[in-house]
Amino acid sequence: KMAHTIVLMTNRKGKQMVNSWKQYANTKEAFDGICHNFEEKLKADHPGVKNLTYDISDLFNFIDDCPDIVCMVLDNETHTYIPRDKKWIKTNIFRHLKRQVEEEKNN
Repeated sequence: KMAHTIVLMTNRKGKQMVNSWKQYANTKEAFDGICHNFEEKLKADHPGVKNLTYDISDLFNFIDDCPDIVCMVLDNETHTYIPRDKKWIKTNIFRHLKRQVEEEKNN
């Protein structure tokens, strides 16, 4: 089910806390956006390294270490946004990435 999703995040930048939000057409795009945020942090933490690799546990640590992250997912029936926590994000981002890997194997 395609559901408009807003990701709200609080990140540490030095000693400061920075709040951000971004909206996506659906949860798949939101999960890709969270992965992109993680990859950007990896690049910032390891300047000059051309090929960075990570596994799902690194991504989960990023989500766990995030002071605050929530997905607000639109319920198309009630027209309200349902807040989804870190546990939900990790479960569903894992399924999303697993599906992507399986699709790549089948192509």
